[in-house]
Amino acid sequence: MHDNLSFKSEKIKLERNKSLEGLTLFKSRGTAEYYAEPENVRGLRDALLIAKELGLRITVIGSGTHVILPDHGIDGLLISTKNLKGITIKGSLITCMAGESLNNVINSAIEHNLMGLEEFGGIPGTIAAAMRINARAQGKHISSYHFYTDTMSYDGKIHRKPDYLDFFNSRRMILDDGEILLSTTLRLREGKRTAEARIRKEKFTELMFIPPCTNFIGNVFKDGEDYKAADLIKRAGMDGDKGLRCEFSSFQSNCLFSYPDCTVSDVMKLISMTRDAVFKDSGIMLEESLSIVSE
Repeated sequence: MHDNLSFKSEKIKLERNKSLEGLTLFKSRGTAEYYAEPENVRGLRDALLIAKELGLRITVIGSGTHVILPDHGIDGLLISTKNLKGITIKGSLITCMAGESLNNVINSAIEHNLMGLEEFGGIPGTIAAAMRINARAQGKHISSYHFYTDTMSYDGKIHRKPDYLDFFNSRRMILDDGEILLSTTLRLREGKRTAEARIRKEKFTELMFIPPCTNFIGNVFKDGEDYKAADLIKRAGMDGDKGLRCEFSSFQSNCLFSYPDCTVSDVMKLISMTRDAVFKDSGIMLEESLSIVSE
C-alpha cells in the first residue's frame, strides 16, 4: 500500500480506497487501493503513467456487466473505462468509444440507416465488453462486423488492429495482455427499413430480459469449435433454479441471471457447480468468457 492519499494531474485524479460495491452487477465488499474513471484518452494515458511511476498493478473494467471483483479487494490501480464516450458515423462505418453501451451503439446505427446489430439487442454492457468476448447472438458474432479497433498499451502508446490481420479468428480475443480497448469501428450494411430494424432489436431485448431478475451476464462460458456452451449447460441440467440467488436462463442457457441480494459467492458457486456438472456429463471443461479478478 502507498501512503499518499491521492494523486492527481490536470487530466485525472486517482481516488484512494474506493469501495467496489456498485462498480459491477454483483456486490463486492472489497475496496480498490486506487481508482480512476478517465473521461478521455489523455486522462487514461495520464492514469497509466501515474501507475507506472508508483509501480501499481493495473486492473481494467468497463461498466461492470461482465466482470466479477473479489470481496477481499484489489491492490494497485483499478481503471474503469465507462466514461470514455462518443459515437461517430461516416458512411457505413460506426466508430464507438469503449464506454458506449452496446444498446446505444445499436440505436445509433439504426437511426443512421445502418443494419446488422439488431440481433445483439438486450446484451448488457459496453461495446468494449462485446468486442472483448466476441459477443454472439442468434448465431452471429460481433466480429463479423469488425473493421478496426484502437487500443492503448499500459505504456500509453496507441495501437490500431485492422480486421485484415484476423485478430478474432487467430486468438479469439481482440486484446492482448497489457492493453485497453479505446474504440472500435464496425462496418455495417446500409438500409432504409429502420422501423423493422427497431422491432427486431426490441424483440431480442425482450427475450433476453426475464423479470423479476435484476441483472444478467450473457456468454458466461466460451463456445468451443464444435460445441455451444449453452447446449452443454442445458444437457447437464444446470439451467433454472438451483437454490441460489442466481441461475442460468432456461431460454439462453449460457446467460446467468441474478436476483436481489445475489453475492459474488453465489455467482462463483454456480459457475463452479455448472463447470463440474458439464464435465461429468460430457467430459468438456468449460472456460469462462467473463472476467474474474481473483487477486
